[in-house]
Amino acid sequence: MEETVVLNKKKILAPKLRFSEFDSGWKKETLSTHIEMISGIAIKGEDISEDANGIPILRGINITEGKIRHSKDIDRYYKLDASQLAKFRLKVSDLVIGMDGSKVGKNVALISERDSDSLLIQRVARLRPINNTSIVFVYQHINSIRFHKYVDEVNTSSGIPHISAKQINDFTLYFPSLPEQQKIASFLSAVDEKIQQLTRKKELLEQYKKGVMQQLFSGKLRFKNEKGKSYPEWEEKRLGGVAERVTRKNKENNLNVLTISAQQGLISQLEYFNKQISSKDVTNYYLLEKNEFAYNKSYSTGYPMGAIKRLIKYDKGVVSTLYICFRFSKDVSLDFMEQYFENGKHNIEIEKVAQEGARNHGLLNIGVTDFLNIKLELPPLDEQIKIANYLSLIDNRIQTVNNQISRTQTFKKGLLQQMFV
Repeated sequence: MEETVVLNKKKILAPKLRFSEFDSGWKKETLSTHIEMISGIAIKGEDISEDANGIPILRGINITEGKIRHSKDIDRYYKLDASQLAKFRLKVSDLVIGMDGSKVGKNVALISERDSDSLLIQRVARLRPINNTSIVFVYQHINSIRFHKYVDEVNTSSGIPHISAKQINDFTLYFPSLPEQQKIASFLSAVDEKIQQLTRKKELLEQYKKGVMQQLFSGKLRFKNEKGKSYPEWEEKRLGGVAERVTRKNKENNLNVLTISAQQGLISQLEYFNKQISSKDVTNYYLLEKNEFAYNKSYSTGYPMGAIKRLIKYDKGVVSTLYICFRFSKDVSLDFMEQYFENGKHNIEIEKVAQEGARNHGLLNIGVTDFLNIKLELPPLDEQIKIANYLSLIDNRIQTVNNQISRTQTFKKGLLQQMFV
């Protein structure tokens, strides 16, 4: 990370930023000149096991965000004798690329010791270096915006996005000498390692918060009052007893149309989608004001009973009348309720009143009256505030790490632009 780099001032084909000990030009060549590539073997369904019996199979679904992922749902195994399939067995540092699917060209990873000897399946490409080539240098190119754009350009199919073996082989890039490739690869790998460390730190903080929330909202972990005594037991209340519905129409023709994002909460459609997907006339929408809540009955990942989000980012915004909007009384901590809904403690109550299997265009079938009648378990206001403040401290730490990840990713993006031709 502390290597010396210099700007390229000579009139040779070379990047703007390079290590001081190198001064020779770079050569433009196709990937096929530097790698041996094969795609995997087709395997019959009856020869595949899901019970960890046999040889692990590497599929495109296993490859994501620069690493190989595993779970009981996606791992598969070859049940038969594979002695004749040696050429399809993977080795450490092989580069693998998923050749089809929505993330084609982006599902790229290097094989580690854990996945060595796995069997390469059809529609996954394996790249192995030849001719004094650093596979990590190639990986940094393949796992870049330039390759992603190339895939978009050559993929003209109207069906499932895919890339062929020939198209991968025909991808052109600039190669320096092997020592310079290795130096660049090592430098960028150190940046990748930093990103991975920060990502792991964020995951651990999120796991910690999840565990703390389970303890707090189950009542197993309690705060004490200022005199060191226990607070009273939590009380059961109806949502409609501590909140009232908001049905304020958009008479002022506010054009800040909001949508619910799992990660970003209530956010402008223009900001989230880069376009407005609502109808042009939004005067009939509900007008939300800051600190009011909206419930989207559409289920999504992490929100099986729909998502409830608080308007924080803007002073006002409008939402579809399919949303159920409401605001809390002053006897409730808004920060606490935001954490309460994120914990999903209300889901059991919604599940009780949502009709079994009755979904309309992905929406849960739950009426406003039933929704406002769901039960909440609430501690005294003072304890609500303490719980919310404690969880907010963890959220701040998570956000700090997330900002560090973003800055490091931006730093790497700048390096890629200057260290490659």
